[in-house]
Amino acid sequence: MDDPPLDKRILLTGGRSRLAAVIHPALLAAGAEVTSLSRSEGGPHLGLENLFVNNLIEQTDTLLHLAWSTVPLSSERHVGLEWTQDIPLLIKVLKAACASPNREKLHFVFFSSGGTVYGNAQPDHPSCETDPCSPIGWYGHAKLAAERLIQEYGQRHGLAYTILRISNPYGFPVPTHKPQGIIPFLLQSAMNGTPFSVWGDGTARKDFLHHTDFTAALERIIRVRPPGIFNVCAGESHSVNEVIAHVEETLGRRIPVQRGAAHSWDVHDSLLDNSKLIAATGWRPVVRLPEGIRRAASDLDHA
Repeated sequence: MDDPPLDKRILLTGGRSRLAAVIHPALLAAGAEVTSLSRSEGGPHLGLENLFVNNLIEQTDTLLHLAWSTVPLSSERHVGLEWTQDIPLLIKVLKAACASPNREKLHFVFFSSGGTVYGNAQPDHPSCETDPCSPIGWYGHAKLAAERLIQEYGQRHGLAYTILRISNPYGFPVPTHKPQGIIPFLLQSAMNGTPFSVWGDGTARKDFLHHTDFTAALERIIRVRPPGIFNVCAGESHSVNEVIAHVEETLGRRIPVQRGAAHSWDVHDSLLDNSKLIAATGWRPVVRLPEGIRRAASDLDHA
């Protein structure tokens, strides 16, 4: 039985981000009313200041906070950027949410990081939400600091929140200037014959979540409003070498690989447990990696 229309008024910060470009149309298709906010106003995006000056929170059921200025690589290149931009913005948003007359009805959803906050997984032990976090890069440290702020505001002010530790969504276009997400860049390398750079020997493992599974999970989270922290992931990990082999098999082309030194801050073994989210919402991922790569390659062919 299909769910009824998602009758929610949703605010989406970070409206120009790669994930927002997937989330926005998916939630509209589900029946939600979505208002996109960005630091740079224009087109379908309102300026982020509208969140504070036009009482938008008072007219909102769900606030999805995606606004974030770094990815793991840029976080290492610009150490501390999150503490001058993203953490102050988060505090401002939390203060506005907690001061709103709508606070008791509002659901605050924060987009954290599945791999980086945990650090390297223990052998054969998928990281679950109750495990200690040991981030090894600045990006993971910043996301974990943000999580703790949200928990504190939630406890002190009764703000309903859900923190999503998301793995690696894929299967949708990403900006070429943002060095995050290996699958679209592998597909481009295979199609164009351009070299693909691998950090280390390719044995690093990541959890890859197809974007349709990701948006289906988010829709369930918005409907159910589960409190606390949840891994949003496929629940299985693949090495970089495995992903390269899948792309080569799918396209029938060899990928020229250039191997460089591994980065000390890059998580080598990311393995995540999704059982808590499944139990709370009934959601399950359905797109396995080979099928997801096939779909992504087909989308590129028809672009």
